[in-house]
Amino acid sequence: MYYKLKKIYPILIIIVLSLLILIPFFKINQLGVHNDWSFHAARVQQLYLNLTRGHFFTYSATDTFSKVGNGNFLFYPTFFLYPWAFLKLLFTPIASYLIYVWLLFVATGLIAFFCMQSFDKQATWQSLFFALIYLIAPYHLFLTLDNYVLGEAQAYMFIPLVLLGMYNVIYKDKWVTLAIGMTMMAYTHYVSLFISVEACVAILVCYLIQNKKIELSKFVILAKSIGLFILLSLWQFIPLITDYFHQDLFSPNPGFMSMQSAGDFFVSAVSNGALCQGGSQGGIGLILLFTLIFGWLLIDKNSKYMWVYLLGVLFTLMITTVFPWYYFAKTPLAIIQFPYRYTGYATAFLAITLSKILFTLKFNKINKNVTNWGIVLILTALYAGSVYPIIARNSNSAGTVPVLTSQRTGNYKTFRDVKDLPIIINNSSYNKQFSYGALYGETDYMPMKALENEESVLNRVSYINGHKKLLRQYSKANEIHYLVNTNRRSIINLPALQYHNTRVYINNRLVDAQISDRGTVLTKLPKGKYNIEVTYKPSMLLIVARVIAVMSWIYIVFLWGIKLWKIARNNLNEFSDVD
Repeated sequence: MYYKLKKIYPILIIIVLSLLILIPFFKINQLGVHNDWSFHAARVQQLYLNLTRGHFFTYSATDTFSKVGNGNFLFYPTFFLYPWAFLKLLFTPIASYLIYVWLLFVATGLIAFFCMQSFDKQATWQSLFFALIYLIAPYHLFLTLDNYVLGEAQAYMFIPLVLLGMYNVIYKDKWVTLAIGMTMMAYTHYVSLFISVEACVAILVCYLIQNKKIELSKFVILAKSIGLFILLSLWQFIPLITDYFHQDLFSPNPGFMSMQSAGDFFVSAVSNGALCQGGSQGGIGLILLFTLIFGWLLIDKNSKYMWVYLLGVLFTLMITTVFPWYYFAKTPLAIIQFPYRYTGYATAFLAITLSKILFTLKFNKINKNVTNWGIVLILTALYAGSVYPIIARNSNSAGTVPVLTSQRTGNYKTFRDVKDLPIIINNSSYNKQFSYGALYGETDYMPMKALENEESVLNRVSYINGHKKLLRQYSKANEIHYLVNTNRRSIINLPALQYHNTRVYINNRLVDAQISDRGTVLTKLPKGKYNIEVTYKPSMLLIVARVIAVMSWIYIVFLWGIKLWKIARNNLNEFSDVD
């Protein structure tokens, strides 16, 4: 019986702790939101509305993002937002988000736990330490509960999987784990995928330094992993190929912004806070700062953990201005935009190091199990101090945070102004936020001509024969319908964004539409009444790539199921022997 409990108690601890983290937020039942919240909440709202209409796939924003058909769903990963959208079908808006975050926490903790178990066999307590440190790191709480940087928060789940996958390729000649880890990155956050490639290259360099020779077999295995990655994730990149590249669309500018000095980084880590304030983005926290400073003294110099520690130091330096970012301003590295995005990877490497230190920690007069449980309690206490400022902000007991009370009327306006201070939303005011534009991301992936004319486009102004007109319109899943009544032959310039695979139907008949001088749909009509439908039609290449990915996943799950069945059968035999 003890053997059975030993197998399950780490999982229960992760699940329960993840719930305890969020209980205060459930009690408050309102959120203080800013930064990336309005972008992701609007995307989920569109997914949710389309699900209620019976449509699973979303290609363009017809109810959110000013109802002009923004195609960010084509170019920004959406897959892991669907659980939140499905939860909205069952729960109140605030509860659905908090349950979604709980699921992210549980998944993050369990993935970290099992990846560490695979990395260091039979080290259950060490795996649990790593999972808890990684789960409650201030940067993770910053991503999910403070600034709502959900693309990166989703990617954070899979960083241990990527690191384990690259380790397996180099040291165990196994290639499937890396392919799955990188695929999950492609499904969540492209910049994190790019940084994951950098992390894999860094691990490969460490191996080459150790091995002092190049083995062709390792690159063959790596090529297999890349091939599987392509099969699983190609569909995610098809819209970029068909509708983004060479289509003169606006995209976030590359460069290095919001960089921290080493001093600011140190202060942020010591404060151990997850709330974004004074240029802090959560950071690695106090215990990982301790690991950064003293890890060299506490880790066996001849073990694999020393290499992990050195990579943690490297990625930590890359967070700050200590790293010479100026020299990389015109290189592909500039795609990361914010060097603090390396914090998730620095956290992973340093958490692995610290988990080993804690696992080997012994006191002569204290039982090892007592020590281990004491460490778990200390980690939990550190979390409480880290997240308290966010709880205080959301509760707004002092009334210092503004509260959303009304929806926008009049011309286009963003949800928050350039100061981007938090605002309180609750279940009754939740839908009012979508009448506003997102401060960040509203104009991403718009045609450049539309961006140059954003005032008329985002205010949904149409032009009939050059004269401004506000046409009646209504939305369906991936469709915007405009009702037009003309008394003479007219040129209709609609405020619907035009992409390569945008299709226009007039009275249910497909027509060849032109692109206006503001990057929107342009058509010519004789006198009469018309229902103009602007929609997006996915390419056959995208559909085929999706089918290939689904078939590949089915095959992987099938093989994995067989493996689990064999393991379960062996465990049952072991349990019988123990009992």
